[in-house]
Amino acid sequence: MMLNWQKEITEIDPDIKFRSEGGWLKTVEKLDKSVSNGYSLVGDFVKFGDFEENYTEGIYVDCNKEKRKKKKAQHDYRLFRLANGQLRLLDMVIDGESNWACEFWDTIEEELVPEI
Repeated sequence: MMLNWQKEITEIDPDIKFRSEGGWLKTVEKLDKSVSNGYSLVGDFVKFGDFEENYTEGIYVDCNKEKRKKKKAQHDYRLFRLANGQLRLLDMVIDGESNWACEFWDTIEEELVPEI
């Protein structure tokens, strides 16, 4: 499906300062609970930004880094599901610590359960 990631995420969260200090986007295909950081979310990094790109349906984790006054950048993580032409926010961690990914595990397990 063709979509503009910046436009879509800004419509979901109008207060986001999209990639003011960088960030990344990756698919989430499965979990690896042997680690408790972002490496536990197994998937591929994908191209994103203020342009049209083709995305496959599935689960995505977005890391957006925003500048804060006189401090290091804040890392915000958002978990999305892309299905039936719609991008839906599933969960978010604002100003995540080193084990931020663990907070998404339950939601990801629910979303990864195959429909019968």
